[in-house]
Amino acid sequence: MAVKLDGVMETLLITLYVRAKDAASAAPVLNDQKAAEIAAEIDYDFSKFDSGFMSYYGVLARAKTMDDQARAFIRRHPECTIVSVGCGLDTRFSRVDNGKIMWYNLDFPEVIEQRKLFFEDHPRVKDISKSALDPSWTLDVEVRGKHLLIISEGMLMFLHEREVAQFLGILTRGFDRFEAHFDLLYKGLVNKGGLHDTVKKTGAQFHWGVKDGSEITRLCPGIKQIGLINFTEEMRHLLPGVKKLLIPMMYIANNRLGMYAFKKKYNSEE
Repeated sequence: MAVKLDGVMETLLITLYVRAKDAASAAPVLNDQKAAEIAAEIDYDFSKFDSGFMSYYGVLARAKTMDDQARAFIRRHPECTIVSVGCGLDTRFSRVDNGKIMWYNLDFPEVIEQRKLFFEDHPRVKDISKSALDPSWTLDVEVRGKHLLIISEGMLMFLHEREVAQFLGILTRGFDRFEAHFDLLYKGLVNKGGLHDTVKKTGAQFHWGVKDGSEITRLCPGIKQIGLINFTEEMRHLLPGVKKLLIPMMYIANNRLGMYAFKKKYNSEE
């Protein structure tokens, strides 16, 4: 079937294709068979992404790292609620589910419409067809006192700084407490989407990046940074042969996982 997505929304097909290729490889990292199934049903020229070998290993390293950190949160809070912001055609729920968590997929209505073509209804998964910058979406998430994890992969770098601040404000006004795992672009790549080995094929552009993740706390001081993981930590295990020589450069230019915590402070008189 044909999929009509362009610009930033088209970038979700990059990550889908990487996961599908990985599933067909001799030694898969994620073994995401659902991604392979979806990609096989889509009428799209995925071959234009084949030359992006750094994206291939980078997407796998990012997904595995974020899966591992989500699983760690779930182990600490087995009946938690998780919101995947800018979910695209991601399959993370099926990769990390423990049979107890509640999961929300948030993305533009056009993207959620595409998801519904490929995913069956699940009693513990709900889709929210809204922009991440629409403050009303937090009202669609039923936390009910459970621990909350917000996951954002492949999204914040396509926002402008004022929009990132707006998004953080939506989170802190909408929820009493949460942990957040944000995929963050290196600031040196801002406005350089045309140099990226796969993003350049979509016309999308990077608008915001970081050095060490503290930029999030400066934009929203109520949020506390609790961790930072460079995806190169995982990528260095995946890169084959002489490509490992690129690892020192990747530590500088690669995306990183910023980890944050927030708890609302109430006035004692309230």
